[in-house]
Amino acid sequence: MFKVFTDSTSDVEKKFRDELGLGYLKMVFTIDGKDYDADLEWPEISYKDYYDKMRKGSRAITGQIKNSEVIEKVGKAFEEGYDVLYIACSSKLSGSVNSAKICAEELLQKYPERKLISYDSLRSNYAEGLMAITAQKMANEGRTLEEVVEYLDKNKLKFQTFATVESLEWLRKSGRVKATAAFFGNLFGVKPIIVGDKNGNNYAFKKVKGRKSSLDELIELICTRIENANETTLFIEHADCEKDAQYIAKAVQERVSPKEINISPLGPIIGATVGPGTITVNFFGEEVTIAGEEK
Repeated sequence: MFKVFTDSTSDVEKKFRDELGLGYLKMVFTIDGKDYDADLEWPEISYKDYYDKMRKGSRAITGQIKNSEVIEKVGKAFEEGYDVLYIACSSKLSGSVNSAKICAEELLQKYPERKLISYDSLRSNYAEGLMAITAQKMANEGRTLEEVVEYLDKNKLKFQTFATVESLEWLRKSGRVKATAAFFGNLFGVKPIIVGDKNGNNYAFKKVKGRKSSLDELIELICTRIENANETTLFIEHADCEKDAQYIAKAVQERVSPKEINISPLGPIIGATVGPGTITVNFFGEEVTIAGEEK
């Protein structure tokens, strides 16, 4: 038996975690000098207040998964007789995949018969989340840990994120989106299209003119890349711009009719990198082959 864990960058809401028994390791963030758990239910600060603070100039600083979370929650799973598969945010974007391995060394001294695989998803956002949801469903169906890892190895680049942002300011500050210097040049009115690329980076690979065009580009990417739409859930996230998320959902529903479209606020960890007004779309589809420049 094994249990799947994910983290705050996956943005998987409580309703899905509870339904499947999916484990969850919280990260942390600081804004305006106050520390918060990166809780996806926003109990201490609402997502609207968070993004309003950013609009007014505040910057959120993020941290990795908390060691105490790993020790407590993975330790409990070990005690209950479960091995653990932790599907972590891409190692190109976070050090959490390695942090979990270090914590596991301590736990495995107490539970030597147990196993923890800290898996580099090469994904973030709800692409990482959808990967974790799929893995937990497979575990619940009786698939072995090795079978699930083999499936993920073959298919992880099919779990994908495309995004656009309202402002380039946050991308510049965070440095977590790959793009050439020329890309950030004279971009008045131009919006980037960002992909979680095959190497695990967030890569600004295309520019379009204006907000509506950027949303329409996301719609086109979904409709041309999604596989078996009537069996697939599309996850749309918004950094306090729900009307834009609804615009995308309506257009996609009319064109390809996904099994389900889930709209939710963009979580605080990814949100700190991309800023208010961001839209991300996440789904299972044609394998991602786009690769940004490695430096």
